[in-house]
Amino acid sequence: MGLSSFGTKLRVFWVLAAAMLASGHSVLAADKVVWRLGHTLTVPGTLYEKILVEEMPARIAKASGGAVHVQPIIGMVKTNDVISALQQGRVELGDLTVAYTAATYPTWAVLNLPGLVDDTRLIAPIAKKIVVPAMAEDMKQWGIRPVVTLGWIGGAFFSNRRITTSTDFAGLKWRTHAPMLSKLITELGGSTIGMPFEELYPSLERRLVDSYTTTYPAMYSASLHKVTKYAIAASGGTSLAVLMVGEQALSKLPADVRSKVVAELQAIDNEAGDRLYNESIQVISNLKRVGVEVITLSDAENQKVIAAAKKAVWPEWRKQAGEKGDKLISQIENFKR
Repeated sequence: MGLSSFGTKLRVFWVLAAAMLASGHSVLAADKVVWRLGHTLTVPGTLYEKILVEEMPARIAKASGGAVHVQPIIGMVKTNDVISALQQGRVELGDLTVAYTAATYPTWAVLNLPGLVDDTRLIAPIAKKIVVPAMAEDMKQWGIRPVVTLGWIGGAFFSNRRITTSTDFAGLKWRTHAPMLSKLITELGGSTIGMPFEELYPSLERRLVDSYTTTYPAMYSASLHKVTKYAIAASGGTSLAVLMVGEQALSKLPADVRSKVVAELQAIDNEAGDRLYNESIQVISNLKRVGVEVITLSDAENQKVIAAAKKAVWPEWRKQAGEKGDKLISQIENFKR
């Protein structure tokens, strides 16, 4: 082969390579697919974060034989945009905390109703058997599938004032993490302040807020135990987070790879509930060890909190959710029996 012929072929090779790179494919591994994960809510140090950002990408890569690589994109896709991003193919995976979309999709946030499910051991099975299937039915029209359920198990009230009765919520300045909780706090006589989670630590130090709501794992991972005296176990509801995948992304995979990826996502889903529950129990133990007093309201006082929720939160939610919401509540109540 002459130099001229070799040079021509070399130029053709690089033209083809450039075209493949421009289209998002690797020259050396043209069958490799990158799935972008629109990670909308990052909570470093929690099992939730570890599952989504570390474990899931590694497990999908292994299950697919290196064919699918998950690339977390943190903070670029917002909660209110993640569904449209999945529809439009801007991301292939996305996570969603349903508490923040309750105004638009109220039925998804049924477990956020304070007093509906207080036994945290039931959160994962109820979510998987009742709530997520209802979400999947809604998402089907958009070409989206929920694949992993990540309950924010272990929600609680935290304060630097001792709270042992429902009346003790009054007069305190609260930072809440969900709209339904803001309504409950207001009904109980407290006031709510909006602020990003990362501003909570200095705000507690400066006494700009007295109290806040979040989950035990999020509180502990953010080192808020260093500026918090009390954790109060009372009915506050539990928000779900779900990992979703676009059907279009799945359909582009070879059949054998697709089945392996779906099976691995199912395996992650099957394990997540128990792991998240155990994490919350361990964190409560850790909090007690470092000096945070964990207070459980008496049944009588907790019933007063639930009564406030059923006055300020439940009616509006039922009005927004309609018959579908009533059906979900009925299914959940039957499951608890």
